[in-house]
Amino acid sequence: MSSLTRQKPSANQSRHTDGPRFDELPEDVLILVCSQCRIDELFALRLTSRKTRSLITEYIGTIAPSVARSTFALDDLLLEPRDGTPAYTIDWLKGLIPQQLAAILVDRHRFSHDIAQQRYGIPAEDPHGNDLRVRIANGWRVLRRLSQISQEVYDLNAKCVLKSTTDLAWKVVHPSRYKYEVFRQREDLIFRRRIEYIRDMDVEMAKDYRVMFTLLSSVFRTAIANHGDDHKPWIFDWECGIDGQRLLRRGNSWLTWFILNEGPDLFWKQWQSLPPSLPSTKNYIRDRSIEAWFGASKIAPEDFISQFDPKEWADVNEKWHDIQRDYACKVQRALEERTSSGTTEYIAEPIGYFTRYAECRQLRAECGIEPPKEVLSHVPFHVDFRCPEALFEKFCTLKEDRALAMAAQTSRT
Repeated sequence: MSSLTRQKPSANQSRHTDGPRFDELPEDVLILVCSQCRIDELFALRLTSRKTRSLITEYIGTIAPSVARSTFALDDLLLEPRDGTPAYTIDWLKGLIPQQLAAILVDRHRFSHDIAQQRYGIPAEDPHGNDLRVRIANGWRVLRRLSQISQEVYDLNAKCVLKSTTDLAWKVVHPSRYKYEVFRQREDLIFRRRIEYIRDMDVEMAKDYRVMFTLLSSVFRTAIANHGDDHKPWIFDWECGIDGQRLLRRGNSWLTWFILNEGPDLFWKQWQSLPPSLPSTKNYIRDRSIEAWFGASKIAPEDFISQFDPKEWADVNEKWHDIQRDYACKVQRALEERTSSGTTEYIAEPIGYFTRYAECRQLRAECGIEPPKEVLSHVPFHVDFRCPEALFEKFCTLKEDRALAMAAQTSRT
C-alpha cells in the first residue's frame, strides 16, 4: 500500500491559512489575553516563547492582579492587600498557590468529622483564621520543596545516579536488575537530599509542616460505609486502610511517599485547577494514586481486591513499595525530630485554633454579627476509599452462608 505524503506549504500559504502566531499579535492584545488567564494558563504561556515570557515579565504589574482575580473570583480575603500595596510579580502569583491551599484545608476541614463539626475548620473569608493559614501555607511550601527534590533526581540521567560501573553493566547482562538498581539508588539519593534540606530547615517551618500534614491526613477517608462503584478500595498498606489517616501522618503508608513525590500540585489540581463540575475531578487524587501504585503491572483494583486476604498481604510491587514506604517514614520521622530541637512550645494539633474560633463564633452570634460568606463549598475536598476489610468480611460471610446452605441441602437428601 502506498504511503500518504503531505506537501509542505509555502511560507505565503502557511501565513495565509494559519494567520499570525500568538506572539506576533500586537502587544496590547497580548497583554489583554494574558490578563484574562488563570494562574496555570499564564505559567504555561510563559513557556511558549521568549517574546511572550519577556512581555509577561515587563507588564506583570498590570497582568498579575487581573490573573489573580480570574483565578480566585470569590476569594476576597486571599487577595486583600496586607502590609501595604503588594509588589505584583510572578513570585507574588506563585505565593497565592500555597495560601489558597491553606485556605481550602482550614476551611473544608470542618466537614472531615461527623460529630462536633463546630470545633473544626475556619471559613476562608474569616480573618480569624489568618494565623493558622500562614502556618499551613508554610507547610505547603515545605512539601513543595520535598517534591521538587524528588523531581530533580528523577530528571537525572541513570549514569548520574548509579554509584559504580558494575551497576551500569547490569543494563546488558540483567536488564530487570539494572532497572531496579536505578530505581533504588534514585530513591536513596532523594532521601539523602531531603535529609540535608531538613537539617538546614528553620525549626518553625518544620513545625508548620507537621501541623499542615496533620490536617492533610484528614482529606483521605476510608469507612465501612463507603461502598459502591464510586469508592475504590484502599490497597496501599499492610493494615489495609481502616487506620489510613494515622498511617499517613506517621509515614507508614505508601501513600505518604506518593504525596511527598507529587507535592502540592496533586491537591491544587483537584481542589482548584480542574473544573469541579467534571465527575473525574473529585476522584483525581484517588485515581492518580491507584495508577501509580500498580505502575506497569496494569492490574485493576477490583481484580486485586477479589483475592485480598489481610492475613496474607500480597503486594504486586512489594520490593519497590517497601523502599518507598521506608524512606517516607524516615522523612516524616526526621521532620518530627527537627520540631523537637526548637526552644518554643510546639503544638502539633491544630484543634486549639478551631476551639478558640468556636468560642469567637458563639460570641459573634450572641452579638448578632453575621457569619462570613462561604466561598469554597464547590471544592471537591475529600479522597474517599473503600475499606478492603469490609469487602473481605463480606466475602467470608457469603462463603460461610453458602457452606451452611450446602450442608443443609445435603442433610435433606
